[in-house]
Amino acid sequence: MAHPKKIKVFLDSNVWFSALYTDLKGSYPSLILRLAQEELFELYFSTLVELELRYNVQKKIPAKEKKIDILLKGAKRLVDVRFDLEPLNKLSEKDQIIISTAIYHQMDVFITGNIRDFSYLLGKKIGKTLILTPKDFCLNYKTK
Repeated sequence: MAHPKKIKVFLDSNVWFSALYTDLKGSYPSLILRLAQEELFELYFSTLVELELRYNVQKKIPAKEKKIDILLKGAKRLVDVRFDLEPLNKLSEKDQIIISTAIYHQMDVFITGNIRDFSYLLGKKIGKTLILTPKDFCLNYKTK
């Protein structure tokens, strides 16, 4: 019997940061990581996401620096890719690289807590990739 294909979920650095900040308790980002541990879907990140996560943790919650490697364990790293797509032109260069990496690698879902910059893309699909907030993913998205 064939196993159903798991969806591929790419997390923006702010989602990883929020989960770490809340000690993996009581937040939608924490719930996403716990569900991923149950192997309901596959988690992905990129080198730029990791660099941004490490920078923000070191700057804002340095006591949790050692937990980053544990947090990322089990997730798959993707090579950062930058390409021009008209819908992404409003984003900063860094955000364009992060989301275009998810799109290029055909992630099913890109999850970001950056509502300010990504608001006009939330709930939309670019290529195969649906852009959601952590809350929308947890409340509405089927993982199988």
